[in-house]
Amino acid sequence: MRNAVIDYIYEKAKDDKNIMLLVWDLGYSVIEQFQTDLPEQFINIWIAEQNMIGIAAGMALTWKKVFCFSIVPFLTMRAYEQIRIDVCSQNLDVNLIGVWWWFAYWSLGNTHYGIEDINVMKWLPNMKILAPADKIESNVCMDYLFANKGPFFVRLNRWWEPDVHTNLLTNINIEKWVEIKKWTDICLFSTGIILWTVLKTAEILEKKWLSTQIISLPLIKPLSQDVVLNYLRDKKWVFTIEEHNVIGWLWDSIASIIAENNIDIKFKKIGIPDIFPSTVGNQDYMRTLVLLDEENLSKNILDMLL
Repeated sequence: MRNAVIDYIYEKAKDDKNIMLLVWDLGYSVIEQFQTDLPEQFINIWIAEQNMIGIAAGMALTWKKVFCFSIVPFLTMRAYEQIRIDVCSQNLDVNLIGVWWWFAYWSLGNTHYGIEDINVMKWLPNMKILAPADKIESNVCMDYLFANKGPFFVRLNRWWEPDVHTNLLTNINIEKWVEIKKWTDICLFSTGIILWTVLKTAEILEKKWLSTQIISLPLIKPLSQDVVLNYLRDKKWVFTIEEHNVIGWLWDSIASIIAENNIDIKFKKIGIPDIFPSTVGNQDYMRTLVLLDEENLSKNILDMLL
């Protein structure tokens, strides 16, 4: 996805000199074409995330559309005060492209894990949040981003992820989310690249004669109450499945809507436990460790239904 997003920005920037790309000493094998072809629209800030946000805000005040490309935990937390004051309080067109979230930087441990980022970004007024599941959703998200003024936070995977959708998806309205399956026993809300695992989970559940409705949410904020209520209608069981700290984020947003509208429904959250992992391993191993692989997800859901 990161390549698809940078390629998208590059194609737009070739025709619009007001588009700027700022990077934090990374992106090699991804940003070279942009850097070579559009040197006046590219800056490598090196290891100085807070400075990058300040520079981006200054550019946005001169009518530039600015993209900041960096690693999720450093982009969202090391530069948090600058994002809050320089960008969000002035409602500037600065767009944060966060990569290598969750356990993608698996070998480097907790300093490089991004498992709290959506929460800290969600709290900021004016901040909009996108988390695509694959390259197709990422293109739709970028269409939405360019049709609207920032600030945006876009959460991307580090490298390869399976394509879930067909190209027909490019015509969808992500403000109404993406319905993957329409069966109705239970509803699974998912966002980001864990969608592929959720689909595999649904296949296991269907072998147990449980039909599943799967909703992918590439647009996390703003969250439409009407859309949520539409998908909750006539459901008995609803689950949120997210590769993020289980406190907050998607579950918290949907739970608020359920409570405010006094909906009688069984609603459960599944995510990363509220801990710092004490081990390292590749992404698949870490998912299994926190029970976010399809075998553990399906077992967890079935246990809750009994």
